[in-house]
Amino acid sequence: MTTLLDPSSRSLVLAAFSVFVVVCLMLCVVTGADDDDRALVRSDSRRLRSWQQGIAMGGDTTTVATVTVLVGMVATSGFDALGVMLGSLIGVMLFLVLIVEPLRRHATLTAADMLDARGSGGPAVRVSWGVVTLLVCFPLLVVQLVVVGNVAAAVLGQPGARTGCIVVIGCVMTALAVSGGIRGTGVVMIAKSAVTLPVLVIAAVLVVHRFGGDPGRLLDAAAHGTGLGEAYLRPGGYTGEGWVGAVNRIGQLFGMSMATLAMPAVLMRAISTKSPRGARTVGRWMLGELTLLYGALAVVGVGAAALVGGALREAGPEAQVFTPLLLGRALDSGGILVTAMACVLFLTALAAVVDVTLAAGIALGRDVLGASRRHASGPPADPHASSGRVAGGGEGTASRWAAALTGSVAALVAVVTADWNLVVVSTLWLTVCGAGLAPVLLYALHWPGFTARGALWCLWGATGLSVAALALSPYASGTPTSIFPGYDFRVWEVTIPGLVTGPAGFLLGWLGSVTDPRRAAGRGPAPKRHRELDVDAA
Repeated sequence: MTTLLDPSSRSLVLAAFSVFVVVCLMLCVVTGADDDDRALVRSDSRRLRSWQQGIAMGGDTTTVATVTVLVGMVATSGFDALGVMLGSLIGVMLFLVLIVEPLRRHATLTAADMLDARGSGGPAVRVSWGVVTLLVCFPLLVVQLVVVGNVAAAVLGQPGARTGCIVVIGCVMTALAVSGGIRGTGVVMIAKSAVTLPVLVIAAVLVVHRFGGDPGRLLDAAAHGTGLGEAYLRPGGYTGEGWVGAVNRIGQLFGMSMATLAMPAVLMRAISTKSPRGARTVGRWMLGELTLLYGALAVVGVGAAALVGGALREAGPEAQVFTPLLLGRALDSGGILVTAMACVLFLTALAAVVDVTLAAGIALGRDVLGASRRHASGPPADPHASSGRVAGGGEGTASRWAAALTGSVAALVAVVTADWNLVVVSTLWLTVCGAGLAPVLLYALHWPGFTARGALWCLWGATGLSVAALALSPYASGTPTSIFPGYDFRVWEVTIPGLVTGPAGFLLGWLGSVTDPRRAAGRGPAPKRHRELDVDAA
């Protein structure tokens, strides 16, 4: 993969990326967090309109792993990749219907505030929510940095430069997150969408044009290019056959839906939605952006199967991250499209890492360290302070330092794990998010009987079960692509355990709540606390 770009194209990619980074730094300084530390986690000045928030939240849902892995799956496996797209869109619709408005009404700074407001919180729950959020954000950060490091090294034509690329890009993105806060990172997300969507749509149009606008001809060429024949259009190419394949496919759809509605970066941005009308506007723009994006990604993936399927087969699974670049070179020998595709990958990685780093820093600084500090010093004088009504400047400063620490450690871990199977790491964060965070979020918002004990059982039980399910699967051992290929301690062949871990999370939350002695004693959830509605300027 060292010949993806010629020297002139490499110079163009690096120049374009450098200009964008400088512009993003300037935007973060101008529009980002000011001297008020609360601006790091909440857009009090309402500088982003609702349609802008919708575009930013759509960008939060799309990571560089989504672009590269999803296009690679379509190009090599065909039908099974549709489950990822469909699951993500279902998750977005559930998020818009069930989450965004009640969350913004009950939470003030973080999602853990909503648990306090709904009577299922407390110091232990807040710390647990923060820790599990970190367990979701950290693997996601590592995946983004590894992918962008691999792409950067390939663009430079220097595979040995991967480590340096990961460290440098990780430091730049961490600086953007710390300096920009939620307002600044929102502007970065909007800029990323303004570049990414047009490039992918143009690539999709060029693919369709290459095959004379005939979808049947395109699909036939894709089936032939992958070497799968008619199997390309049937399920099983990625998830497997038989009962294992069925469990994987259903788990993929269910797990992706649950993970999408509980992504920490999306929740962080949803809390700053201005009003019920603003929430509806956010939803329309977010869903429209993702529908267009996934449609373009599907066409790009099928086009890659048709035009470069043979090259992908020869290069092996590790080449899937370069699928968009290979397609760009096949469509435009002049290098302009491959340069644009490389910029899309860089910008998507930059925006995703910036927002995830910010979400992880807030979880560590406010929910973990902040809750522990408040618990050690006793109850606050202001009864609303523990739930986020009044945020001390110390917590904002702690969130900044926590974000810097999280980004730096993620870059170091990405260097160590750069040769791991990235699908394993991606499946880990998706499984924990869908089984641990999503049930707690849904129960707390829509079940009055949900208690702190149910939240703890769900958070820790589902997280432990998710880790165990993946540790005992072929992802960890028993195959050449496993993390430990020389060992075999797998006990089942399922690689996407969402069908098991997701329902288990809901069951644990219900069981912990109905067996809670405080609930049996008649101490129900606290009265609902509503945040004052603001006039939406959208």
